[in-house]
Amino acid sequence: MPTLNAPKLVNAPKLVSSRDQARELTAELPADLEGTAVVVNCSALRASTPSFVDELVKVCLVERRAKSLVLVNAPGRTAELARRASRNRNVADRLEIDPPLEIG
Repeated sequence: MPTLNAPKLVNAPKLVSSRDQARELTAELPADLEGTAVVVNCSALRASTPSFVDELVKVCLVERRAKSLVLVNAPGRTAELARRASRNRNVADRLEIDPPLEIG
């Protein structure tokens, strides 16, 4: 049985548009993420492309086998792209989309 590890937090920049950017964003994460949730803070994110989101899902959930990929404060389009990518890669059960936080 895999051990549960502390979540790994990464912060998405304002604009993301390539598979290379997804790899750069996750470069500091361990190669094996089994038992670990990867939390992506999307608060600053304004635009993303299907290729970036697909690569993020692929790297975290498929290649590195993260317990889950959690997108926090993701724009609607980014959330939908993540849902689509996770379905296409058969890992939708490990994707979590947290609704935007209302502050103020």
